[in-house]
Amino acid sequence: MNYSLEQLQQASRLFFDLLRRKVISLDDPAAAECLQDNGAYDALQYMAKEGGCRIMNSGHRLHLLVNPLGSGFASNFTQLRNKYSRIERKTHLHIINIIILVFLAEMDQDEHHFKPGQDSMSYIQISDQVSSLFQAWMEMDSEGGFSRQWRLDIQAMHKVWTSLYMQTKSQEEADSLSRGAGSRIGLIHEGMKLLEEEHLVFISENEKRIFPREELYERMRYLYHDVDRYKELKALIGRTLTEKEGEAHAAY
Repeated sequence: MNYSLEQLQQASRLFFDLLRRKVISLDDPAAAECLQDNGAYDALQYMAKEGGCRIMNSGHRLHLLVNPLGSGFASNFTQLRNKYSRIERKTHLHIINIIILVFLAEMDQDEHHFKPGQDSMSYIQISDQVSSLFQAWMEMDSEGGFSRQWRLDIQAMHKVWTSLYMQTKSQEEADSLSRGAGSRIGLIHEGMKLLEEEHLVFISENEKRIFPREELYERMRYLYHDVDRYKELKALIGRTLTEKEGEAHAAY
């Protein structure tokens, strides 16, 4: 399809704005202008596709999604480590992925009754749940079968996680959140900042608590719920934590 110069200009303005902002409301002038012209919106989709991305329209906002493979904007671990120099080892990145999944699983309890502004998790809650997961998974991974089945390096993640203090001395003295792989709180903060930079959550550093934004619910509803790996790991986390909670109650 041939696009006019004006359509290409509209599409490119919105595309590069999405690259910068990640999520844009449909009420935004740049988005509204592009959506009013089918040719301009088609050009936007074409630009995204050529860049290894795609546009998700939730009906309220446009989300720019980067394909994990074949995209000039996707990052492998080395590139991610260069960008986030506080992530020292690949195992730390794997733990951060589990941390993010724990938070998403807690928020994604009922896709029809999201409660933006009310749902939240504290850093301590996340730390406790991650510890419970690794403990339970280690018990099921005596010969490595669980790790192979779920494609998770449980042994390495558990070893690193249990070696970390809850907070570093500087974090305790400053009573503030800081990023990095030197403590459990630091790793949790790394993961939550990744979500915040995508405009999916709000972090209250005074409360050490994370609040999901409406954009996160849209991402879950229109993207994550169609991803088999997400659904499988979310179900696994839910089952594991429920069983651990049941064992704790039985002990009393």
